[in-house]
Amino acid sequence: MTEPRPMAADRAERDARLSAIMDEIDLTSTTSHVLRRAHFRAEALFETIMQSGDLTPRQMAALAAAYQRPGATVAELAEAIAVDRNTLTAMLSRLMARGLVERQPSAADRRAWSIFITDAGKDVLLDVVPNSERLQAEILRPLPPEYRPLFVKCLRLMSGLEGNSPDAAGPLS
Repeated sequence: MTEPRPMAADRAERDARLSAIMDEIDLTSTTSHVLRRAHFRAEALFETIMQSGDLTPRQMAALAAAYQRPGATVAELAEAIAVDRNTLTAMLSRLMARGLVERQPSAADRRAWSIFITDAGKDVLLDVVPNSERLQAEILRPLPPEYRPLFVKCLRLMSGLEGNSPDAAGPLS
């Protein structure tokens, strides 16, 4: 059974309420919208500056985490780079197909895989990571120099990476 269509008076009332609400909204002042735009800018700069071929920022993070945590499980790497396990598993499949990482059964947990960066993966990091400082500088370039450390600290607080942030224990459920 379908819902009855709203009557013209109901639609007019809804439209008037919506208009009043929407007249107050400026997307360029909405935190989530501005963060998304900044994220897209950072990703575009990553492609330009890092000269990483078809390596995405998240794939680079996965490679870096695999290098820094040899033998980590998929769950451990997913936590380290803040993506869910399914997303990381798909990423790792692409990285394995390119020969940048390999997996082996975990010695500690037979149900898990341990991830290791290969020599080819190390070569990719060696080509890409030296550009990282330039990337960070370019991302922060629009900010006055004195704001940059505070901005990064604020992002770390918002991301739960600072110990005294309300979200340090994880995102809200």
